[in-house]
Amino acid sequence: MFDVISIGNINIDISFYVDKIPEIDYEVLADLGIFHGGAAANFAVAASRLGLKVGIIGCVGNDYFGKKAIEELEKEGVITNFIKIVNEKLTGMVCVIVEKNGNRRMLAYRGANEYLEKVIDEVVNEIPHCRYIQLCNVNKRVLTKVKEKIKEAKISLDPGGRVVELSLNDLEGIDLLLLNEVECKKLTNMNYKEGAYLLSKYVDIIVVKMGEKGAYLFDGNKEIEMPAIKVNVVDTTGAGDAFNAGFITGLIRGLSLEECLHWGIATASLKIQKKGARNGLPNVNELMKFLSY
Repeated sequence: MFDVISIGNINIDISFYVDKIPEIDYEVLADLGIFHGGAAANFAVAASRLGLKVGIIGCVGNDYFGKKAIEELEKEGVITNFIKIVNEKLTGMVCVIVEKNGNRRMLAYRGANEYLEKVIDEVVNEIPHCRYIQLCNVNKRVLTKVKEKIKEAKISLDPGGRVVELSLNDLEGIDLLLLNEVECKKLTNMNYKEGAYLLSKYVDIIVVKMGEKGAYLFDGNKEIEMPAIKVNVVDTTGAGDAFNAGFITGLIRGLSLEECLHWGIATASLKIQKKGARNGLPNVNELMKFLSY
């Protein structure tokens, strides 16, 4: 039995750290980092470090980076049996431009990730029993297939940039919706509190991640607003994935919604103090120590 199975992108992040974004036809000097990334993979690693039994469904290319991506996940204790190696495309890559304040811009090459829908068709009936399915930035067709086939596990969705493909009716059957303030606005055309109220007609628990403003939760009856933890921000890449892992780990451990929110914020707070999407992700002892600050 798995605690959670993560479904979505597996990438390599090529990150440039700059003081400012260059103007057109100009260049600026940058520091460079090459990291393992992809929302589903980041979530899987974060959740595994927090003590969950985690599997992942995704695609990589039949290339050096794909091999290394799988090796890195296995080193982190993530079960990789359902990763598909694709010959037709290279492993997905993202160019990340990170400014001095930690904010970033991204250029994405989806590559092998484009085959995820086909892989879901192949494995959806073989997915082992798990408590949660975490969908990370997947397209509407993958979301629909998972909802149709997975009946025993709770389904959690972080729509990411794919939020533009979704209507409110697409959210029916989702147990947990994790999205940021911009995505909430795109989905509902409302501010985050009004949007969460509307979304609660379709989803059991809505969490809106708001960066330096903290996070907000609404479950149809109770609303919780929690401030961010002030830390030195180095790189916000993967912060949302870290938050998701902390929050869902709290749910699986039977914590209150307030505690889950605190776990999510704390896990993201530790991650953003390091470069790359996974550096800084805590294990349980590190998280406990941080929470007792």
